[in-house]
Amino acid sequence: MSIFEPLTSGSAAVSADHEHDVLLIAGSRPEVARLAPVASAIAAADRIRGITVATGSDPMAVHETFEALGVATDITILLPGDVGPAVADVAAALLTRLDQLMVDQDPSAVLVHGGGLAAAVAASVAFWRRIPVVHMQAGMGTDDLLCPFPQEAHRRVIGQLASLFLTTSGSALGSPLGPNVLTIGDTVNSLPGPSDRNCRDALERAHDQHRRLVLVDLERPSSLAVLGGLADLLERSPKIEILVTGSLATEEPALSLARHPRVTVVPLLELPDELAVLAAATVVVSDDHELVVDAPGLGTLAVLVDGPNVPQPGDSIRSIAAHDAAAAVAQVMDGDHGRRPASSDGFEAARAEQAVAWMFGLCRSPQLDPVVRSEQAEESAAEEPSGA
Repeated sequence: MSIFEPLTSGSAAVSADHEHDVLLIAGSRPEVARLAPVASAIAAADRIRGITVATGSDPMAVHETFEALGVATDITILLPGDVGPAVADVAAALLTRLDQLMVDQDPSAVLVHGGGLAAAVAASVAFWRRIPVVHMQAGMGTDDLLCPFPQEAHRRVIGQLASLFLTTSGSALGSPLGPNVLTIGDTVNSLPGPSDRNCRDALERAHDQHRRLVLVDLERPSSLAVLGGLADLLERSPKIEILVTGSLATEEPALSLARHPRVTVVPLLELPDELAVLAAATVVVSDDHELVVDAPGLGTLAVLVDGPNVPQPGDSIRSIAAHDAAAAVAQVMDGDHGRRPASSDGFEAARAEQAVAWMFGLCRSPQLDPVVRSEQAEESAAEEPSGA
């Protein structure tokens, strides 16, 4: 098996004549959710060569997420088949393969998001190769080095290595104030909204009515007790909206819950819709370990039903027995103090592209021109189907 999957027909193939290129390196599905819109913005502006790279401990899941979001995966870094599960094992394998990638591609810059392991390794390798690092983060900075663990420590290290730091709002902890710290917003908001109409309506109601969204995704029959506790949760918390999905959404008591005005049941969520809902939710309750692990990267607290979760310092995932899940959700929301997603104008990804282009000297200002935003909004409205 080769280290790298060949370039596909993505942006790297069609924009090979550009003077500057940037590797957009993702090591998890939440990172793809932030980087895919930027890849699309880079392709649309057509002044930088963008190359998407899928890596991490499960590179094929990252590859498939890029593709599901409509962005071609240009390079997929495959790990050796004998890599152990320990963080050090994965990091060691990534270290040599990302270094070889930097040598082969010789990029003008590397763009990473957050504080995942792949992002930390990629930033270190790029720094050693004297390749500028652009670090994009989504407001996860805290005063506690162990919260979230180990992402906050990784985020601070990357911030010290970065040439350009893109943040959701204002300055970021661990990064000096200056012209290299730019506010762009959260690029996950530049993803298209859910394609499922019921799902889209639930998100709109939660936003318009200032409700907190609870995503309940259940597959195992042993998790039925979770659904049984949702009626009490709805009565206790009048300012929540619940979206139920997964195999258990097709049977009782989910079918009865669907009659409640603040409950939406969608048995199957396509991956783009799942990521959109997960990013908008305050808390997710699920027996799917992969979904729960993705949640903190999108700023969402998680309750893992009957799962083998070993608590760590700053852990934002709690493992709860099925019959205790509803009470755990109530406790999480009581301590959440009404967190709401930041307001969005949909141009976060365009601002990221503008900032990178400015770093390369391709435009005068790192700030997106309001005229450009207006023109893009008009083009988007013209392309939207009538009745959408």
